[in-house]
Amino acid sequence: MAKQRKTKSSRTGMHTYKQNVRKRRKRSEDTRFDRFWFRIVEAVGWIILLGSFLMYWDSARLTAIIFKAQPVQQLTSETTGYVRLEGQAGGEAAYTDEGKLQDRYALLQKEPFRWGCGKGSCDYKLDDDGSHRLWGSSELNGVTVQAERFRFYKDWLPLNFATVEPEQLSLIYQGNSSRPLLMESPKGTAYGYYAVSPGDWVTVIGRANKGQLEAFILPGDDTKQPVLLIGKSVEQMLSEEKGVQTVYLIISCIVALMLLPKMIGRTRRITQWIKARRTR
Repeated sequence: MAKQRKTKSSRTGMHTYKQNVRKRRKRSEDTRFDRFWFRIVEAVGWIILLGSFLMYWDSARLTAIIFKAQPVQQLTSETTGYVRLEGQAGGEAAYTDEGKLQDRYALLQKEPFRWGCGKGSCDYKLDDDGSHRLWGSSELNGVTVQAERFRFYKDWLPLNFATVEPEQLSLIYQGNSSRPLLMESPKGTAYGYYAVSPGDWVTVIGRANKGQLEAFILPGDDTKQPVLLIGKSVEQMLSEEKGVQTVYLIISCIVALMLLPKMIGRTRRITQWIKARRTR
């Protein structure tokens, strides 16, 4: 009888031992799995932090260019570096997107948008890699303002019965943004417009070279496509860039706070390792 109880107790102990082994193995596997995903999340956090810092730095460098651009009334062959021209835009109102817009403009830039979904909502998003189109050129204080592309710091062209051909009115898309679009195909491709009419007060920033106003490459622009900056005023340009910097600064702070506990723990381990090495 005692032998039976001993055998039974032995089997129970063995069973308990195997259960404990399985639990420890499972906890070990879960710990490795958690560590793996934490490292992935940490790596993504560092990428976001670095990207936000680079975008902030690029905007800060552009802010410096805008702020330091030399205000001039006219360009001479001796004028060099970044310059700022301000005044009423000249030129002929002879350019438009024929068949879609009914008004005429001295300068018109057409920006492509693509339909996309994310975070539970769908909308048209600016396609920076897509093809755009530019019509016309303007002049400011006798200086020709012309480039293959402009960086606009002004409102989008309003699309309504006053600017759009009647047969195109049904294709106007406003969405959840301040920029109106003209759809080429619903939930496919759409376009937004920037325009300058003769008489508009504008500020233009570019690089002076031999009496001409030339476009320049924006800081951090991988496409290496030269642009001229054009807006209502230099204060507006600076304000918009400051707003961009604030957004990236907030993102950087949030991500840095999320990474801070891990950074502190790693610093402590490194410090302890250094102390242990010194005491040997």
